[in-house]
Amino acid sequence: MADLRKIGLEASGRDTPGYTGIRDRMSWNRRLADARSPELIVRARSAEDVAQAVKIARRHGLRVSPRGGGHSYEASALRDGGMLLDLSGLDMIQVDVPGQAAHVGAGVKGGDLLLRLARDGLAFPVGHCPDVSLSGYLLSGGFGWNSGTWGPACSSVWELDVVLPDGSIATASETSHPELFWAARGAGAGFPAIATGYRLRLHPIPGAIHVWNAQISAESAPEIASWLTQANRAAHPSSELTCLVGPDISTGAAAVSLRVVSMGKDEAEARHRIASYFDPPTNANYLRQIKRETKSFSELVDLPAMPPGKRVAADHLWSNSTVGDMLLAVYKLAGLPRRSSSINIFAMGGGGRIPEYPDGKTGALSVGGGNEAGIYAIWDDPLEDRLHMEWVKAADQALAPHRAGRYVGEANLSPDATRIAECFSPEALERITKLREQYDPDGMLFGFPA
Repeated sequence: MADLRKIGLEASGRDTPGYTGIRDRMSWNRRLADARSPELIVRARSAEDVAQAVKIARRHGLRVSPRGGGHSYEASALRDGGMLLDLSGLDMIQVDVPGQAAHVGAGVKGGDLLLRLARDGLAFPVGHCPDVSLSGYLLSGGFGWNSGTWGPACSSVWELDVVLPDGSIATASETSHPELFWAARGAGAGFPAIATGYRLRLHPIPGAIHVWNAQISAESAPEIASWLTQANRAAHPSSELTCLVGPDISTGAAAVSLRVVSMGKDEAEARHRIASYFDPPTNANYLRQIKRETKSFSELVDLPAMPPGKRVAADHLWSNSTVGDMLLAVYKLAGLPRRSSSINIFAMGGGGRIPEYPDGKTGALSVGGGNEAGIYAIWDDPLEDRLHMEWVKAADQALAPHRAGRYVGEANLSPDATRIAECFSPEALERITKLREQYDPDGMLFGFPA
């Protein structure tokens, strides 16, 4: 640790006063905050800091785990032994307005970037949770706002700043380290280098956003399932349906909460793109009046997202099934367990796939589709850990007939190695494995959770 302090790096070891509190803050998921303990936690503020820290770790025989913002359901950056390299201080944002491009640090949070770009009439498909940092989000592919138009976020990255496992600084693009650039599009924790910054292709900000909300008693799911499938198919491919199966946010009653978001050049176009949802079945039990409102792009940061400071267990699956069939598979789980646990069935309009979807040739992102389900148990009491984790497993089993793969950015990879295989095509996973052997033959980076 003296080596790190000598060059001005902030570092905490197991014997450092306050280490426990620092380690606990490295995990967004309170359930796993004290689950694993690095030998060292180092806070970097530049790519040069990262390079120096990696070289020192190599000299002392320590493996390295980079952490962007810590918003990981499995606390993947938190490993036993080795060096946890905290990149949250890499929060630079430089915007080239005429060129519609930006250079951003790996620790920049999506909500901060969204608001900064909106000032200049620009946008980027940041994650739906505004506190998600760009690092792990982009490396996993990144499915955020307006992905139906702009594609996964990684398709809008044209260059990366990286630190290689030997401590050297490099650039990854289509012409420089093209294999690393391929892996940066979806390899997630399997990326064989440390990304410290990104050069992004930006997009003109949508002129208007229309949001349609309805809350229906969970027992009414059979009455709306077929209609929901048809409404989703008839909606514009850029629209986003969130079908949340869980407790109603106001009453706690078992509910199906529907939110449809549409973007367009103006309010009329945004509304028209989701008009298929405006005439829902009348025989369902609605918990409150249906709400429609128009928002600006910058107001997306105010929509409900995952609450911080909670114990969390989660899983994910891609599906080729209809939204209605997925809803029917899980609606009876809406009241279990209690409070805020939910199953989020997410679908793009038109029944199609997200555009520019990498096929394993242009990026490691090689499985997926327009429909997915995120399973999120959220609670406070450690005594309820088993209850909620068993509920997540039950929800995943209920959706198993509809599963076509998993998303490496949200799936629980810890049960066994087959989970990682479900996140990639066999060819893509083999290519990632070979790249790790090429760039990191000594296993300096922890990589996928073991």
